[in-house]
Amino acid sequence: MTTATQKLEDFQPLSKAANDVKRQFCKECEATRKRYDVRLLGYPISWYENHDGSDTGCEGCFWYNPIEFRKHLVEKIEEEN
Repeated sequence: MTTATQKLEDFQPLSKAANDVKRQFCKECEATRKRYDVRLLGYPISWYENHDGSDTGCEGCFWYNPIEFRKHLVEKIEEEN
C-alpha cells in the first residue's frame, strides 16, 4: 500500500498511551514469534483467529485490530448464550 492509496479506514485512531502499548506488544511478538495473550487483560479469549494452529501472526490478535477483536468476542458470547 502506498500513501497515495491509503484511506482513513486504514488507520486505527489510538491515544498516544494506547499506541505506545500496542507498539511494545507488537515488537515483543515479532521478536519472540509468540502472540500476546489478551486474556491477561481480562478478556475471555486469547485471539479470534488462528490460521495454522500456532499462536503467531497478527490477524486475530487484539492489538492487530481491537475493533474486529471485539466484534468476534461479541459473536462468541452470543453463540454461548
